[in-house]
Amino acid sequence: MKRKFEILATVGTWTDATTGKKNKRTVAVGSIYESTHGKLVMRIDAIPVSPDWSGWLQLKPCFPELPPGRKVSPGMPAAPEGEQDAEADEDRPF
Repeated sequence: MKRKFEILATVGTWTDATTGKKNKRTVAVGSIYESTHGKLVMRIDAIPVSPDWSGWLQLKPCFPELPPGRKVSPGMPAAPEGEQDAEADEDRPF
């Protein structure tokens, strides 16, 4: 499966000490993948418990190339062979 989006939650703000600018504090809570059959599947890794979380989530596209100097956290391990397509094709009641 190919990772298409990162799921983010805004859980507060922080102030840059050098510029004084306020920025949003975001936390990655999961990812959206595209299966080999073109279906989108979602994996939730965490649910924010911060009282500052509004309940809204954002989708940030995943790009194949990162800008110079930008680091990415390690991705999720791949599902065992044979489970990827079965999971994506499963009919869910929701």
